Amino acid sequence: MERVVIKRADSQGRIVLPKEWRERFNTDEFVLVLKEDKIEIYPKVSSLSRLVDSVEVEELPSDWHELKRKVLGL
Repeated sequence: MERVVIKRADSQGRIVLPKEWRERFNTDEFVLVLKEDKIEIYPKVSSLSRLVDSVEVEELPSDWHELKRKVLGL
């Protein structure tokens, strides 16, 4: 689904993204890419490496697919 909005930059050059767009990507950081004739905005992807060793587990699961199903509630 594409949605187009027109925004005006304020006196300091800021453009406010619609709240539902920010909430959709659950981030307040975005990457701006300057192309020849346009600017592209992408949500910044979190680095998974910062999560390594952030959770303690007693043992690793023997079935990763089953773990994924449980986490996703499938």
